[in-house]
Amino acid sequence: MGMVRVLKIVGVIWILTGAANIILGMYSSPRPEGLPTFGIMFSVALFIIPGLIVYGIGEWNARKLHR
Repeated sequence: MGMVRVLKIVGVIWILTGAANIILGMYSSPRPEGLPTFGIMFSVALFIIPGLIVYGIGEWNARKLHR
């Protein structure tokens, strides 16, 4: 049960890091083209999607253990 909790916490931290990168990237760029747009896509691909996957694995394991 401890590993399930760790997976969920790591997933949430990963998602929050990606969301913070997106928010800070949008507010720090003067215009929405070029490198800032790539930074947002990179943040989604590197942090948010894997974070959702890790959290989903933790949730799936939690449901599997409670059967």
